[in-house]
Amino acid sequence: MTKTEKLNNLMTLLGASESDSALLEVYLDQAGDEIIAWLYSNYSEPPEGLPVPPKYEWTQINACIAGFNLSGAENETHHSENGITRDFKYSNMVDYIHAHVYPYVRIPE
Repeated sequence: MTKTEKLNNLMTLLGASESDSALLEVYLDQAGDEIIAWLYSNYSEPPEGLPVPPKYEWTQINACIAGFNLSGAENETHHSENGITRDFKYSNMVDYIHAHVYPYVRIPE
């Protein structure tokens, strides 16, 4: 899936307008970087310029949705204000990625 397709899917799922596209593009980039870093977390350095593997593209999009919907409530899993209570399964986008992406295993020589 191309970056434009991911952005279009993300905007559609969030019901976002064109004015949100720059912000959502940053979310996509950040989520992609975190997926690669987490995949290669058992290595000293992740390889440069790797794309998000196709099997994790929807995880990238859903992580952005989790992160975007938590704006203003960073690192919270429970929030109460003026009699309105919200519970979140993930505290942020990174938490979502770590729960859904399995790092590669490195076997030492």
